[in-house]
Amino acid sequence: MKHLIYIFAGLICCLVTLTQVGASPLENKKQRFRITILNTGGEPQQGIILKVAGYSNEYISDEQGLIDFEQSTDNNYVRTANFYFPTDKNRTIKSLRLDEAAQDTIIRIDRPEDLARFKQSGKTLLVNGVLKEGGKPVPHAEISIQGTGKRTFSNAQGEFSIEADYSHLIMIRAERMENKYLDIESFLQNPNQPLEIRMTKKGADRVYHVVEKMPEYPGGMKAFFNYIRRKAHTTELAEETQKEGAVMIQFIVEKDGSITSPSIVRGLDARLDTAALDAIIVMPDWIPAQEHGVNVRCKYSVPVPFKKPKPAPPVAPKPAPEIKKDSIAVPSVPADSLAQDTILQVIPMPSADSLVTDTLVTDTTFVVSADSTAIQKETVAPLSTSEATEAKPKKRNFIVRFFRWLFGIKDKENTPAEPKEEKTSEVVPEEGIQKEE
Repeated sequence: MKHLIYIFAGLICCLVTLTQVGASPLENKKQRFRITILNTGGEPQQGIILKVAGYSNEYISDEQGLIDFEQSTDNNYVRTANFYFPTDKNRTIKSLRLDEAAQDTIIRIDRPEDLARFKQSGKTLLVNGVLKEGGKPVPHAEISIQGTGKRTFSNAQGEFSIEADYSHLIMIRAERMENKYLDIESFLQNPNQPLEIRMTKKGADRVYHVVEKMPEYPGGMKAFFNYIRRKAHTTELAEETQKEGAVMIQFIVEKDGSITSPSIVRGLDARLDTAALDAIIVMPDWIPAQEHGVNVRCKYSVPVPFKKPKPAPPVAPKPAPEIKKDSIAVPSVPADSLAQDTILQVIPMPSADSLVTDTLVTDTTFVVSADSTAIQKETVAPLSTSEATEAKPKKRNFIVRFFRWLFGIKDKENTPAEPKEEKTSEVVPEEGIQKEE
């Protein structure tokens, strides 16, 4: 019985301990941040917008350039704050990790008009830095202001100071090291502390920008965009946020193809920027870049496009089938009215030309007989038996009848005996004329 009591008491203690452990994150759920925004000249920047990645809330700096807000924190994930100009809420001008160091911090942001004013004034500022390579200081490095002739050298601890301005770059050169180029704004982000500058040895650790063979995603860029679309859910997020565009992300492809140092070069929206960056971080290894056949480190930039899905075109109702007016299906007037004219079908057309078959050509009664016997012989000779035995004269058209009426010619009633009588009557006078002679 006592053992059961001890076991029960132990279970109660475990439950109490678990409850306290689970409640501790809830007590620290909210964390306060005080971020002061100044330009590199030390003037407060009013109206700068801050958005926390993954949240829609906006915080705006006041007259002192202060943004005071509370934000939920997670021990397993550090959120990022993005800053925007009020005139362009789609382009990120600066990012800040919301860790313990950012609870009370100062950041420097110059507006375009500030930079123009600083450059025009020609004002110079003293900047401080320290050069290191692999955690070790880099001595005797040359630091110069391009175009001015100003120069200095780092000491044994790698530290240096130099007067710089907004119009000229700061160049750093060291033996067996890659050259570095910085602007004055990089030093003025934290003017109270020297800027730590990491130098890179030539060759092995050099990060190339252009090489003989650039790095490539396995399967090509088409496979890369398919991966991004699937992993970052670009279409769904674009539709939810009602924003379209591309987030430009830059990273380094190492010699083994792994991806390091991803960063947002040009942002679009806090939620879209976070989704794009998360997809790049867990991206599969690339095919590394090569220079003279040797794998090298290479810096590469890719766009992560966010585009809303195209609306499906409305389905139009199918129109009723129209009966085409085909000459075969639908009766219509034939093309040639003369070929199938009803008038021509009722009234028969003459089979031949009336002038060719006219009786005026073959009728000998129309010819006036002459006194000469030669003419009488010619008129008698063409007579044939078929013409003499015609029962009825041919019907004549109205023109022929008109001329016959005009000349007083009348139709004769032909009988079978008439041709013989005409021949005898015509021959007798000829014999009488010969006897008289």
